[in-house]
Amino acid sequence: LDIDFSKLNIKNIIINNAKNDCLDVSFGDYNIKQASLNNCGDKGMSIGEKSKLNLSNGYISKSNIGIASKDDARTNVQKIKIENVNTCLAAYNKKKEFGGSKISISKLNCSGFKIKKQFDELSEISILQEY
Repeated sequence: LDIDFSKLNIKNIIINNAKNDCLDVSFGDYNIKQASLNNCGDKGMSIGEKSKLNLSNGYISKSNIGIASKDDARTNVQKIKIENVNTCLAAYNKKKEFGGSKISISKLNCSGFKIKKQFDELSEISILQEY
């Protein structure tokens, strides 16, 4: 699911067996109550280009990266479970016309990963509680 230049409130997203990113948003404001993203080819959630994404409750399984926030994006998550990924969380600057990004998570459960969090000098990842 690829959404650009939008302001949306979404109640529930279920995506299985995507060949690339399960959810890819840019240049917008997105509020999601529930997301279940399974077997994503690259990223479970990709938040980019000045987007603001608020997620209440999420589950991501079997992807390269669980959540990637890039290029001035702000990603706020209340509660998420991520499993069987290479990287749980990634925050970075990709395009030179943008800055870094930020991921803030209140409750994180991440298992079956190689790298828990990866970020560059312009970006930040904060986790309040792991469960």
